[in-house]
Amino acid sequence: MKVFSMPMTNETENNMISPTRTVSADPGLLSHEELLANYDGRRRRTLEELISKEKLSRLNSRKAHVSLWLKRVRKRVRWFIDHARIKISYGDFMMAVTIFVLFGDDVRILCFPPSADGVFAFFVSLSFILFALEMILYCWVKSDFSNGIFRVKGYAFSFFFWLDLLAVLSMVPDVDWLASALGLQDSLMDSLGTKAGKAGKIGAKSSRIIRMARLVRLVKLYKVASQRSREKQKLDDLKQLVESGHFNHDEIQEFLEKSNTQKQSKVGAELSDIITRRVIIAVLLMLCIVPLLTYSSPVDDELEATLFLHETNIHAGADCDYLERSVNQFRSFMGQLLGDVGGDGDPFLVSLQVYPPRCETINFVDEQLPELRDESLRTISTDPVSQDGLDYSVAATFNLTSYMERESLSSVYLMIFVLFMLVLLSTQFTGDAQRLVLAPIENMMAIVNMVAADPLEDFDFKSLPRTGDYETHVVQLAIEKITALLRIGFGVAGAEIISSNMAVEGGGNASLNPMIPGKRVYALFGFCDILSFDLCTEKLEDEIMTFVNSVARIVHDEVTRWGGTCNKNLGNAFLMVWRIGDEATLADYRGVARRASERSTGSNSEGNDPNNYLVPRKVIKRGAIDLRRIPGLDMLSDKALVGFLKVIVEINRDLQLLAYRNDPRLCGDNDDGFSLRMGFGLHAGWAIEGAVGSLQKVDATYLSPHVNMAARMEAASRQFGVAILMTRSFFKLLSESAQSHCRKVDVVTVKGSNVPMPIYTYDTFQNQVFPQLRAPKYSNLALEDILSRQAENYDASAWTSDPDLTQLRCLATHQFKKTFERGLNDYLSGRWDFAREQLEKADKMMASNDIGGDGPSRAILNYMKDNDWVCPPSWQGHRPLTSK
Repeated sequence: MKVFSMPMTNETENNMISPTRTVSADPGLLSHEELLANYDGRRRRTLEELISKEKLSRLNSRKAHVSLWLKRVRKRVRWFIDHARIKISYGDFMMAVTIFVLFGDDVRILCFPPSADGVFAFFVSLSFILFALEMILYCWVKSDFSNGIFRVKGYAFSFFFWLDLLAVLSMVPDVDWLASALGLQDSLMDSLGTKAGKAGKIGAKSSRIIRMARLVRLVKLYKVASQRSREKQKLDDLKQLVESGHFNHDEIQEFLEKSNTQKQSKVGAELSDIITRRVIIAVLLMLCIVPLLTYSSPVDDELEATLFLHETNIHAGADCDYLERSVNQFRSFMGQLLGDVGGDGDPFLVSLQVYPPRCETINFVDEQLPELRDESLRTISTDPVSQDGLDYSVAATFNLTSYMERESLSSVYLMIFVLFMLVLLSTQFTGDAQRLVLAPIENMMAIVNMVAADPLEDFDFKSLPRTGDYETHVVQLAIEKITALLRIGFGVAGAEIISSNMAVEGGGNASLNPMIPGKRVYALFGFCDILSFDLCTEKLEDEIMTFVNSVARIVHDEVTRWGGTCNKNLGNAFLMVWRIGDEATLADYRGVARRASERSTGSNSEGNDPNNYLVPRKVIKRGAIDLRRIPGLDMLSDKALVGFLKVIVEINRDLQLLAYRNDPRLCGDNDDGFSLRMGFGLHAGWAIEGAVGSLQKVDATYLSPHVNMAARMEAASRQFGVAILMTRSFFKLLSESAQSHCRKVDVVTVKGSNVPMPIYTYDTFQNQVFPQLRAPKYSNLALEDILSRQAENYDASAWTSDPDLTQLRCLATHQFKKTFERGLNDYLSGRWDFAREQLEKADKMMASNDIGGDGPSRAILNYMKDNDWVCPPSWQGHRPLTSK
């Protein structure tokens, strides 16, 4: 390696003598001294400039941040001033005022100097004025004085009115100018010494308790706030539903409008109001009475007196006279304290020890004390103080038996009061819940159980206790109406459906099962039909429902009054049922024995009649129910017939139906006008009672050939020109009096049966005026009640005493019935020539009838005419019934 050298100068030599070091380009590796080294001041000035520039940069950055923040704040404040709207509700404002009144005085003492008292006094006066003004406005806008000041409704003189008044009055001592004007400033307490101090404590304590009455204002404000909170929560939930796409804004708006119209239930409001009143009263009583019943043993006087004696002991030194006087004063003061608490004579100061012992008479121990409990003795010892080489202290033992007895007595009183409040509040709350909630629920359950036990009974639910105008009463009424609708809708045939599905005993069954199995029952079946119904439907059009319901009202009322029920409404026809009982109930009446009247040979018996068409014994199944043996069934059968006859009378007496006689729509070209006529059929037998349909639609009805037989009788009544036809099965169940006013009109066979069956009718003359009914002038009963009592008290004499029944058969004279009977017997016996003569004569005797003659006579005459008036060789005394 070639080394180049340079010539050395003096300066170069000096530099070479200096210590060597490694020079770094990073100034951070230089020491503090190096950085601040004075190399002609250049480096130092440069570093100072850098530092100052850095500080200035940081300061400018901070100023920039502060300036930017101030600009943002200024922008927001400007927007707030120009656009912001502070919304505070009346409830929020009054809640803030109430909170200030509750805590303002304590906050003033804790956090503010005395100079701020004037400001607080101003706000207290303002709060007092606001509360008083609020009461006045509430009395004005939320009270109803229309019934007089003593019967005011609403806020005035209500529970919360008196609580608000108490809260306002509790503020009077805090309002300086008002208290001064009323002379309530407490200037006397300062001059009454110790007693005044104690009274001041009691007064301060009492004033704090009275101030608690202002808390009741928060209850009302809390209700308002909670309501607003619920509404806000509802709006938030609805907003989420809208955002999720479940509902649109229009649906939400509609829902909110409906929600605004919904009010709190009356029972909920009443129960909430009652509970609130009870709780407020209980809290106020506890606040007022518990401090009075609370007692604790005072210790301040004993401790202060002992400490004072301790100081006297220290300063007395060897002066026994001074010390003895002080001890005597101490013992006298302790005796006064015992008298203040009402002691029973036992000494209060038990022992006294003054240290150091130097006087003989100052220390003592009461040796005559009775046996005391350990907790009744209290010893107060002062800390020893050393002086002149002696330890000075005082130890006094006190008998606190009087305090403990008083404290125990107060504890007993307090416990009794707490128990009383618990029992009272529990009883009150339970009574309110029982009256408003539980009793109505029990009534509802009673209604359901009664209907389930006997669905057909018309219960008087008015006897159940009512609960006022509350929602529970509305629900109870709804259950009553629902059960009534069930009875109306299902009728007798649906009784088992109602009972099985409404039974709640044993927990009930949540499933609905209307499709119960059918069962065999025995009943009287009646079928009735409105004649010329097609004409009425065509001409009356929309009014046909009014017309049909007017007829249905009469049919239902009369049949129900006379012991029957309506099973089916078929528009123009009605199926009526007089239920006798199910097969199990009537099991005791099995057999084929006849009543004595059937075996007799009297005038009303057909035992000697050669044309007596009794069903042969071999046709009757062994063990079948013999309805003729059931006691009282003749009365029920009579009522069934009377019920239909009353319907015939009423459709010719009802003013609403009589108006249709002159209705031009129905009269047409008929100068005689329109006459409403109905056909009736009656039969007795069995049927299967049960539900027909599915879970979508169910009808409770009766299915049986016997039901069809009643319908066939009604249809045949048109062929025979009579209003009512009865089968022999029904006729034989009537009483003898009823049978005597009926007549046999023919013997027929029906489709599907070869057994001849006599049929009967009750003659009715309808083209006459039936007088309007009215209740007796001085009767307390309504007409409906009188008619119902007549039906309940029915006996066989009604066939001769009831004006309606006698007026109906006025044309069926005894001579007519004999003439027709002879003609019928000749007809059945095959002597048609004699029968023709008698029946034509009978027809002429009924010329004034509704059809201008006798319908049965004409029907038989027409049948004989179709056979050329010659009895067929195969004639057996009966003919087939052509109408179904």
